[in-house]
Amino acid sequence: MDNKLYISQLRDYAQKEYIPIIRADSERFMDVLMNIHKPLRILEIGTAIGYSSICMAMALQQRVDDFHIDTIEIDPEMVIAARKNIENCGFSHNIRVICGDCLEVLPALTARYDFVFMDAAKGQYSRIYEDCLRLLRTDGILLCDNCTYHGKLDVNPAQAPHKHRTIIANMQEFHRIILNDDRLSAVLLEVGDGMILASKKR
Repeated sequence: MDNKLYISQLRDYAQKEYIPIIRADSERFMDVLMNIHKPLRILEIGTAIGYSSICMAMALQQRVDDFHIDTIEIDPEMVIAARKNIENCGFSHNIRVICGDCLEVLPALTARYDFVFMDAAKGQYSRIYEDCLRLLRTDGILLCDNCTYHGKLDVNPAQAPHKHRTIIANMQEFHRIILNDDRLSAVLLEVGDGMILASKKR
C-alpha cells in the first residue's frame, strides 16, 4: 500500500478511536521544518500509534540519505500498534520505538539529536525539559505540541475545572521556563493546539 494512503487511513482510524495524534496543520508545519532543517537524528516523546514518526520519516526519505528516529511510548499496546504501523510503511530500520516512561528513559539516553519533538503528557513537559535540552545538539530544533491546551492557558488554574487545574498550572510553568531560557531562541506559534518552536543557541 502507498504510504500516503496508509497514513491517511491511520489518521481516520485515530480519529475514530479517539487516539491523540498531531493535528493536520501541525503536521504540515512539521513537514516544512523537516524540509528546512533535514535532521538526521530525531527524538520523539509520545509515540501513540506511530503517526508522527511515520510522517517525519516520509518527509525525510526523499531529502536525506539516512536518518534515525527514537520515539518513546509508555503504553505497551500503543507500542505494539506503532511498531506494526512503522513496519507496514517500511521504516523499521529508521525508527526505534522505546517502550517506557519518558521520565525514566530520557535520563538514560546519551545520544545527541538534531530535532526533539515533545508530544507527551502535557503535565510532564517541565519535568522532561532539561533532559530534552541536554540531548539536543547546538543549533538543534525543539518542537513542543499542544502548548495552549485548547485555549485554556490564560485561565487562572484555581478557576478552572478541577480535572484541568494541574495541567494548566504545569503548562503555564513550562511557558515561563522555555520562553525565558537564555539557552534557546523560542516562540509560541498559533499552529494546531499551539506549538512552541525553539532553537538551541551556540
